[in-house]
Amino acid sequence: MKASSVWSVVVGALFVIWSVGSASPVFAAEEPAWQSLLAAVDVKAQAVAGQWTKSEAGLTVAAGQGARLWLPFAPTGEYDVRIRFTRQSGGHSIALFFPHGPGQAAFEVDAWGEHLGGIQNIGGKSIRDNATRSGNQTLKNGMEYTMTVEARQGQIRALLDDQVIATHKTDGGDLSIPNLWALPNKKSLGIGAWDSQTIFHSIEARMLNGKPVPRLGTEPPAVASTPSPPTKPSTKSAPPATTKSSPPTSTKSSPKSSTKTSTKAATKSATGKRVLIVIANQDFFYREYADPRAELERAGFQVTVAAGRRAPCRPHPGSGQTGGEGIVTPDLALADVQAKDYDTMLFSGGWGSSAYQFAFNGRYSNPTYNGDQPTKAKVNQLINDFLKQGKYVCALCNAVSVLAWARVDGQSPLKGKTVCAPTRQAAPGIYNGQPAQPSCRWHPEANGAILSPAGALGRPGTAEDDVTVDGQIVTGEDDISARAMGRKIVELLSK
Repeated sequence: MKASSVWSVVVGALFVIWSVGSASPVFAAEEPAWQSLLAAVDVKAQAVAGQWTKSEAGLTVAAGQGARLWLPFAPTGEYDVRIRFTRQSGGHSIALFFPHGPGQAAFEVDAWGEHLGGIQNIGGKSIRDNATRSGNQTLKNGMEYTMTVEARQGQIRALLDDQVIATHKTDGGDLSIPNLWALPNKKSLGIGAWDSQTIFHSIEARMLNGKPVPRLGTEPPAVASTPSPPTKPSTKSAPPATTKSSPPTSTKSSPKSSTKTSTKAATKSATGKRVLIVIANQDFFYREYADPRAELERAGFQVTVAAGRRAPCRPHPGSGQTGGEGIVTPDLALADVQAKDYDTMLFSGGWGSSAYQFAFNGRYSNPTYNGDQPTKAKVNQLINDFLKQGKYVCALCNAVSVLAWARVDGQSPLKGKTVCAPTRQAAPGIYNGQPAQPSCRWHPEANGAILSPAGALGRPGTAEDDVTVDGQIVTGEDDISARAMGRKIVELLSK
């Protein structure tokens, strides 16, 4: 072979090697570019619940249960969407809502108060019960994270900071968003933060076909059965704001109930179940209102909140509220409540609930806790009406004393009943004619109840699962039993 031929072969081989090894963009397939969606967000038009603000830093939402907004984009086919965020307060889930085929679902992290991650709902099952459940997905406040959903033909994949949290094979037909997160447009993207002040630094999406992400108009269709204002918090949830019977948190809920009739009570939920939660106008224990409400509304139950006066209710400081004062504006005054409108009632605790003790003959050092006789009589009538109608009457922590001092046919409805009650001190005052501050357990014991040992139910050493059912009486030991109380009510009313 001639030298020139040999040289040609060598040069040709070197060119092939260079071509294969080269990272030149001429030969590399380019990925579709990410498209920022933030500029198109109008918080006034697209906020479904919660107090949202927009700035150069991104979207910020105040702590409010069910705080969420829909995004004016509806990707179809294969696409990716991602959000970069920092949870600033709270300890609950951050959600990224996405459509896929005929369905729409939520990718959540640090959810259910159990630090779960996953996709919900799948076949009607939440993260707690479907195969995407992933434990130990705890977010650290003040730390920045990225959540991503990759939608592909026949499959979706959800990631947190590039770590795969959940994968699910689906055409979208089995996907749905829980009622408490319901969005007005079933094909749109969306974001949410449960009872947690959060800033969303960026929201981006890309279509794998390289086209712009399909845009929706700014006016959404009518919201399909969303758990009303509950802060679902209700239409305007805000930490320091008042919540209209809004869901847990402080928010501005929008239930417009009449002062004469229970308008909200007349509206059935998706399950048809309606629960009345009674809180005190002063010093209710926030967690004992918020946690049960969250569980009830997650199950699709309608919740109405009542208090002695239809005026802003202030919780004990540091009783579980985050991002604000935790003020809640009830839907109704107790005087306007009728037992026939509800399936069960729950008294939330806190020293303020002492104001509803019908037959207590002592007096509290804080005048607010002494209440007024007309309101006490109304509470006693409601307890009688619920029991006569065969409905459950429930109470948490110090509110067990409300049931203890009720009178049904001349005696306490707790007489001879096994109940849970807290070991913590009751409000100071005059007991049996003497200044004292006994345990909250004194009230049911003085009225013939049988006390379950503290922390004795379920897992030993904790009151998280200490909820007792004895006939129509349901009692929970303490604020840490509040979520279990909500679940127990759901269980009882679902039978």
